[in-house]
Amino acid sequence: MRKYGRFLIVLVVFVSMNVWSDVKSKQEIKNEAIAKAPHISTQQLSGYLSAEENFFLLDVRTEEEYLAGHIQGAQWFPRGKLEYYIQERIKDPDSKIVLYCRTGGRSALATLTLKVMGYTNVVDLGGGFKEWVAEGNTFYNLHGENRVVSYQKME
Repeated sequence: MRKYGRFLIVLVVFVSMNVWSDVKSKQEIKNEAIAKAPHISTQQLSGYLSAEENFFLLDVRTEEEYLAGHIQGAQWFPRGKLEYYIQERIKDPDSKIVLYCRTGGRSALATLTLKVMGYTNVVDLGGGFKEWVAEGNTFYNLHGENRVVSYQKME
């Protein structure tokens, strides 16, 4: 019984000292990735698309998100499969790759992962799909081309 009492005292001391404070929250990890990953703006991506540059545009969201709406020419490549299958899809590590997700967290993490894997020309779309749509750019789904239009009711 004394053994358990000592263990509990040690446990309480560790907890009160916040020994496990080195564990980062998902928000901290996301923010660090966004800060570290190289980004391009939605305007830069528009330029890539209109110039018909040779690059890979990967949507790392879920399949449901992709089907609901994606940027023209984007290939669906879920974040959870990236490390396992990217080398089958993109063999040249110097290929230009643009990644995006909804707001930029998952794609920033994916960008850093590809950098660690040896891909040299990888960027994240700053602000993600949400910013792309908010700026009035078109997106595609099973209904074809779409654009979100902001309006104010005239009185």
